[in-house]
Amino acid sequence: MPSRQWEYFMDNFFGDPYMMWHDGIDPKSVCLLEGAERDQAEAMLIESLETGSHYAAMGLRELRSEKAIPVMKRLLAHVSADLKIEIAIALNTIEKTTEYNSHIIEVLQQYPSPYVRLNAAQKLRQFPTLEVILALFEAVSDVDYLVRNHACESLLYIHGLKPSISEHREIFSLIITEFDSQDDSSIKSAMEKYTKAADMLRLLFK
Repeated sequence: MPSRQWEYFMDNFFGDPYMMWHDGIDPKSVCLLEGAERDQAEAMLIESLETGSHYAAMGLRELRSEKAIPVMKRLLAHVSADLKIEIAIALNTIEKTTEYNSHIIEVLQQYPSPYVRLNAAQKLRQFPTLEVILALFEAVSDVDYLVRNHACESLLYIHGLKPSISEHREIFSLIITEFDSQDDSSIKSAMEKYTKAADMLRLLFK
């Protein structure tokens, strides 16, 4: 008979997709398993990873799964943005490195969806290398407000400050500036304000 921990794991990683998206999952639920159940869970998560589940990457990260490393490396260049981010985080964590930051930065700088860019901006705070900090400063001038917001808050977090950019009112007033995408002068004016916001953040961190 499956343990209660197994049922909890299954609810988290193989439950109702809407609820998993809406409420999030507890990725550490897999760590409650022992013995054969833990081995089976690892195998199931690797299989789920192959089908494109970013939740699976989170679970394998928590397990520090050495078995998953070759699969993750093979998939990394050919997966969705959300999965790319989670695989990069998992590999960084399992291998105790920041080598895979570049894949998260790639999402932040190159992917068209603002939702995956803001996810990248938020997740990068976990790996505060110089490369990450420079990418986040660049993202303060992103065309999407939410990306700018999360980039600022990750920079605050990295520098030991409360990650709430709205409490820095002058900087916040600059990054919320809107622009008309059909008007070059409007775009230029907004970008100048975003650049000023980044400069003010640099001064704040000195």
